[in-house]
Amino acid sequence: MGTFSYLAFKRRFPLLSRMATLSALTLLTTFAHAETIATGDMGQCQGGIEYRAKTLTFRLSHGDVFYCGATQEETLALLNTALNALPENAQLEHLVIGRLIDYDWIGAHLVSTLKQDKNWNATQARPHKSEGNAPNAYAYVSNVLSGEPIAATWNRTLHTRGVEIADASIEKLLISGPDVHQDPAWVPSQKGYPFDAILYYRLRPLSAPSATE
Repeated sequence: MGTFSYLAFKRRFPLLSRMATLSALTLLTTFAHAETIATGDMGQCQGGIEYRAKTLTFRLSHGDVFYCGATQEETLALLNTALNALPENAQLEHLVIGRLIDYDWIGAHLVSTLKQDKNWNATQARPHKSEGNAPNAYAYVSNVLSGEPIAATWNRTLHTRGVEIADASIEKLLISGPDVHQDPAWVPSQKGYPFDAILYYRLRPLSAPSATE
């Protein structure tokens, strides 16, 4: 598996580099005074989770690598450590994941799901139709990332603190195409499939009704 220096990445993908820098600056500004409560290995990266204002935020230090390749086991282990480190009265309303491309188990699931989804229009990089609204790729991808089996995977750990996934939201959605380097391997060579975005989850108490009830 090849890796790239950040400088080489900036030269090859200037737009992605600017977007990644903007995302990092936004998160650093928002959570400048957060406290790191857990650290651990996340694929090729060193990971950490910070807590501030009812929010848990994953931080992945890339060093010289392009993406982390964090596994499900590593991700949930770090989250479990963070949850155990929280004070008993700590409240949780949000979980900030960061870039999908750093998490093999999430990104690969998204790509695989949309490749099999007859409602996904790869030619236009959006769904053919969305319930009650005009086709919206952001909303559609958010629904996939807050649906099963992804939600159940997160919830097995989140339930220990009495919360669960309510819904997801994303920013800066990136679509595959011939000019995108296929690394990690699950990034599709075909045009029209989302493979990266900034992912956030809103949490709710276990006793709260779902949005469909």
